[in-house]
Amino acid sequence: MVEMTLSSWQGMRSRDPRRLTLGSAQWGMPYGIANRTGPPDGDELAAMLTLAREAGIRSIDTARAYGESELRVGHALALHADWRVITKLAPDVDAADLELSENLARVEASLARSREALGVDSIPVLLLHRFAHRHAFGGKLWRVLLAEREAGRIGQLGVSAANPEEAWAALEDPDVEILQVATSLLDLRLQRQGFFPRARDAGRTVYVRSVYLQGLAHLGSARLPRPLAELATAIGTIERFAAELGVKPRTLYLAFVRELPGVHPILGCETASQLAQLLRDWEDEAVDGALLSSLIDRLPTAPAALVDPSLWPAAEGSGQEPVVSQRMGPAAGSATRRSAGPGALARG
Repeated sequence: MVEMTLSSWQGMRSRDPRRLTLGSAQWGMPYGIANRTGPPDGDELAAMLTLAREAGIRSIDTARAYGESELRVGHALALHADWRVITKLAPDVDAADLELSENLARVEASLARSREALGVDSIPVLLLHRFAHRHAFGGKLWRVLLAEREAGRIGQLGVSAANPEEAWAALEDPDVEILQVATSLLDLRLQRQGFFPRARDAGRTVYVRSVYLQGLAHLGSARLPRPLAELATAIGTIERFAAELGVKPRTLYLAFVRELPGVHPILGCETASQLAQLLRDWEDEAVDGALLSSLIDRLPTAPAALVDPSLWPAAEGSGQEPVVSQRMGPAAGSATRRSAGPGALARG
């Protein structure tokens, strides 16, 4: 098989698993609205990593804010140094009550802790967990990262965008090499704005998370938390379309991101069996671009309040588990509330 670099994938809509990236948020803490298993134990994680390597996957997405995730990724790197690791700066490096020097010291500490946990001298890819940090302190925070890159202690720099506005701003920034954005069949905003062809043409590497809207899609139209009940119409449309094709709804969600030009989907799992199923879905040839286009034409553009987890409210008095933000904040290492619904195959 011919070796492919990341840049070689730009513009491709391939079923090759090498396009995929493992998401590791749930390796370090409970994560995902439909996750009922919690973080995988050592044996389960080893089985997932072995399966991923056998399939050709070589990228892992993590973050300083994902609990013990970086440390567990570091253990994987100790066994196989060829993993490409994407991590993120700690989200609390701009405390308003601290002096500039103290905040910049937090930046240095975040980088040092990531390198220590990962067991590397140079972080392959570092993203800002908060787009606002790109211009924090008059750009001084970003200039520290640029200096780290110039010194070889960071490979590439980028941004994790929380919404389409941040994604477009990052795409227009010549200093941003890597972008991570959220999109799915339930969140069609960037797709309908033409973001992905533009990013491909600009030569940017784009990682896509929230393929299943952090597990919400796996709950189905009948089990949605009350504050998100408006998504039932779109999820029901997807479920009926899948039934007509004789496939599972999850196959459609994954096929959607597979058909986006030049992107690298991030898929999170709690078990090796989930990853095995995802790989089968990824290679499923029952759904092509034309079929997906006919489905997308039937789906609405949902408002941000429904598809941005940082805006999800608690479902107080509804009889449902709380709907909580999965967007990482300063205390993101703490346990995240989970639904009692069925285990999700991916969060991303």
